[in-house]
Amino acid sequence: MANERKTETFVRDHFRPSTGLITLEEQKSDIPRIEKLLKTASKRGTGIGRPEFIITYNENSDFLTVVECKADVSKHESKTKDRFSEFAVDGVLLYSSYLSKEFDVLAIAVSGEQERQAKVSHFLQLKNERNAVPIFGEHLLSTNDYLQGYLKSPEKLRQDYNSLLDFSKKLNETLHGHKILESQRSLLISCILIALEHSPFKVAYKQYTDPAELSNYLVNTVVDSLKKAKVQTATLKNLDIQFGFIRTDTSLSTKLDVLKNLITDIDDNINGFMKNHRYYDVLGQLYVEFLRYANSDKGLGIVLTPPHITELFSDLAQVNKDSIVYDNCTGTGGYLISAMSKMVKDAKGDQAAIESIKTSQLVGVEYQSHIFALACSNMYIHQDGKTNILNGDCFDRGVMAAIQDRKPTTGFLNPPYKADRKKDIEELRFVLNNLECLAPRGTCIAIVPMQSALAQKGRIY
Repeated sequence: MANERKTETFVRDHFRPSTGLITLEEQKSDIPRIEKLLKTASKRGTGIGRPEFIITYNENSDFLTVVECKADVSKHESKTKDRFSEFAVDGVLLYSSYLSKEFDVLAIAVSGEQERQAKVSHFLQLKNERNAVPIFGEHLLSTNDYLQGYLKSPEKLRQDYNSLLDFSKKLNETLHGHKILESQRSLLISCILIALEHSPFKVAYKQYTDPAELSNYLVNTVVDSLKKAKVQTATLKNLDIQFGFIRTDTSLSTKLDVLKNLITDIDDNINGFMKNHRYYDVLGQLYVEFLRYANSDKGLGIVLTPPHITELFSDLAQVNKDSIVYDNCTGTGGYLISAMSKMVKDAKGDQAAIESIKTSQLVGVEYQSHIFALACSNMYIHQDGKTNILNGDCFDRGVMAAIQDRKPTTGFLNPPYKADRKKDIEELRFVLNNLECLAPRGTCIAIVPMQSALAQKGRIY
């Protein structure tokens, strides 16, 4: 006769070595919130729900794992998923539906008496979402793999990104209330994010009581950090100028706790997102949100490229650890960040290759000084210690010569569209400019308006 205790034993033994990372409980929990949620979650329809195992993470209180076991593999999952007391998947999804009212839940169903022959299913159900989605595979993983897989899952990215957008709207209203210009808001955030990379600043800023001293300390920390990262002198001067408003802004430099509270909120909400989701153009997305809030993005001819497009370009071009990527309309650096992610992944942990990628294989040109500052900040935040982004005109012969010396193999661009048909530069000229800078047999991928792609008359290049 099948013995469920055998199933529980190998599951318990699997998770027990991770007790420093997790708390493993059986049948019930010492956490009142969990017990309250399970109070009416019985598999038989009435009474308290008692899953085999409840696993909470000591450093992530919003995430938990619930496990349901069955000895017989034929009792793993029913076709209707509503036979809660008979089947492992059915039962664990019932528990998950209750627990996900307040937690992000990883639901694990295990059937079989031996781990090597067991059947395992995983489902992720995020807080307040109706559906649990399949995740991972058909074998038990380590608790750290579960945690990292959850944090980096598309579902968690979507949830965190939506939270980030909600925060950006509130932040926008706060900055608007302090009369900080829309064009300066992303610069302020980028300055704060760079400073928060500096451990002494992260501790010391909370002790400041004079707003003027804190605003100076913030900008000085950033300039010193970039100088130590061997950022070029001309770039440093530009960044110092762009961040200079922080030293003199009335709200930031004279009003008690305004800047300090902003730093704390940005650390909790934006820095937290970036730690979990690396190589994501957060500054670019916030910049778009801030301009949209002011209804001024299209008036400036600015349409920053969304992440799913920048990632698609890297896939289409098949960038790898040996690629040298160039964007002559850099914006906030979205294409370069997506390329960096793919190139670093291809390096497979080779630290020398990763260092080369970040210091010499990502090249860009940006014309507008304040957006150039955002691009440099973005690359620094993503651990590109020596940015190769130039502030200048991509059509300037001196700039083109400097780029050609880098011998880029891959070109990406989303050129500014023509807001003024008579005065603005044709989109295809930017494409040709990019091509002219690439090494022989290089690959260029660009976004252009349909009217440019399908034009039957006009200037011949």
